[in-house]
Amino acid sequence: MKFKKLIFLILIGVLAMALVACSSNDVNDLTDDNNNPSGSETNFSLVDRMLSDYGIEGEHRFFEVGIDEALQLLEDETFDGILYFGFPDCPWCQVAVPIIHEASQQTNTDIFYVSRRHEIRDAEGWEEWDIEMAWWLDEQIEMNWIYDEGGEPYRPNIFVPQVIHLRNGTVIDDHRGTFEGNDPLIPLTPEQHEGLLEIYTRILSAVK
Repeated sequence: MKFKKLIFLILIGVLAMALVACSSNDVNDLTDDNNNPSGSETNFSLVDRMLSDYGIEGEHRFFEVGIDEALQLLEDETFDGILYFGFPDCPWCQVAVPIIHEASQQTNTDIFYVSRRHEIRDAEGWEEWDIEMAWWLDEQIEMNWIYDEGGEPYRPNIFVPQVIHLRNGTVIDDHRGTFEGNDPLIPLTPEQHEGLLEIYTRILSAVK
């Protein structure tokens, strides 16, 4: 029985890796060269800092929203827009964000950035908000789940990068991760880049 349980847990781990996305529970401490929390002592906004880390300078269409604002957007029946969930240290986010930026420029679409960095995760009420948002999304789209030590799923979790098109309180379209088998340490081929750009352009261009 122990051997079967071990095999089951290994299979769960393999499936999780195949999702080519980062779990929000995998956030590492983000510090600058002075060992200060990222963004704690800077003139740049969180979004500007994130884009700068990815080599994106100048005008962009990313706007940071807090956890309360993000939940309000989910439930806002007049909202028609894009939410992006991610954090700077996520390797797949580093692949996705420049292409999301490219799609937003091509379609003139704003992106509302919901950061999952550790300073925000430490805020009072964040865990309750995170769980509430994950359950809300799970009612509309297929979400990844967190498994307990016994290998049993016990609640949905938000994996990143994740782009969601919300309209009138309903998820119209979404894309999680990058693409199957993506190694974020290997540069994308032109075909892979165009494939992701096509996905993000499709999602963003549907905003009215």
